[in-house]
Amino acid sequence: MNKTELEMSLFDHLGELRSRLVRSILAILVGSIIAFLISGEIFDLLCKPFFAVFNEGSLIGTGPADAFLLKLKVAFIAGLVLVSPYLFLQLWLFISPGLLAHEKKMVMPFLFSTTSLFLLGISFAYKAVLPFAFSFFFEQYGSIKITPTIRITEHISFMVTALLSFGLVFEMPVLAYFLGRLGIITSAMMINSFRMAVVIIFIISAVMTPPDVFTQFLMAGPLLILYGLSILVVRSSEKTRNAAEAVAEST
Repeated sequence: MNKTELEMSLFDHLGELRSRLVRSILAILVGSIIAFLISGEIFDLLCKPFFAVFNEGSLIGTGPADAFLLKLKVAFIAGLVLVSPYLFLQLWLFISPGLLAHEKKMVMPFLFSTTSLFLLGISFAYKAVLPFAFSFFFEQYGSIKITPTIRITEHISFMVTALLSFGLVFEMPVLAYFLGRLGIITSAMMINSFRMAVVIIFIISAVMTPPDVFTQFLMAGPLLILYGLSILVVRSSEKTRNAAEAVAEST
């Protein structure tokens, strides 16, 4: 490939990236408008884990614009979650030109797995992790005999960070599968790097979760399980890749 062809290829990729980003932004905008119309119900869901534990506590606003700005923030995040299947489709359409013909047929498994794992991560955080975390935090208030009065902005930020973080990290098996298919990682490499992976997982947990050690441990546990599952997924992708290479060599 000469310099002109390389430049054309680069501009083509940039143009494709811009197209996918514009479509994604428009989809998020539509999802956000829909979410804004039902922001009251969304706020009820986001506050339910708090009031289930902090039954004597309260959520307060400390600024005149807090309610409106929070509605915008929550609508944006909820809109993103609402259109996540379409966003994953745009991601697939961007990377699919670089895949083999038989790999391009995996669009439906890709959409199903990415969307399911993303929503599973959010659901796991909402139903399992956050109630446990709130119970722990409430006990700490009780231990020093203080009635909690929490800023609504801090609570929503905590909820959104935790939910999205778990949704994203649950995508690890999908990422591992494609890296395995590309030959970038192997199951043997992942097994040999397990100790380093544990350190990296705890670093990721510290970065992606709210600034408290307890929540970091609650994320690190599922991440370690997902890492083990990813090893099995990569091993499966290796078998598929080896079979494809064997067929290619025989023809």
